[in-house]
Amino acid sequence: MIEKFIAKVPSRIWADGRPARARQWDAEFNVAAWTRVSGEPGRVQLLVRYLDTKNDQAVLVDAAEVKGDGSALLSGLVRLRFTDSVEQVQISLRLSDPGMRYVVEELYMQRRGTALRPQDKLISNY
Repeated sequence: MIEKFIAKVPSRIWADGRPARARQWDAEFNVAAWTRVSGEPGRVQLLVRYLDTKNDQAVLVDAAEVKGDGSALLSGLVRLRFTDSVEQVQISLRLSDPGMRYVVEELYMQRRGTALRPQDKLISNY
């Protein structure tokens, strides 16, 4: 599968609510992407990837099969285990075929249990 970088998640989204002086903490997030796919049929996967000084971890959010031209709503709840050395959190899309083309129409990431805020929208093509 071919992985494509979609967006860097601002720290205001993933670091909000971090316990004081915690070296390691868990957080749950709702993640959703409305994606248009064209070209070859195949499988698409939405991932949250986070990097610290020692590891590069990826968590699968959702996956879908697309048949040529179409759209897919990829969404899910993910639990991330952070360390105090987190450098970056990002969203990626994996495509099963290099002939697949995509456009991410909208992309959201929010901490579970919080109200959806305008700043939780990472991408909007409208």
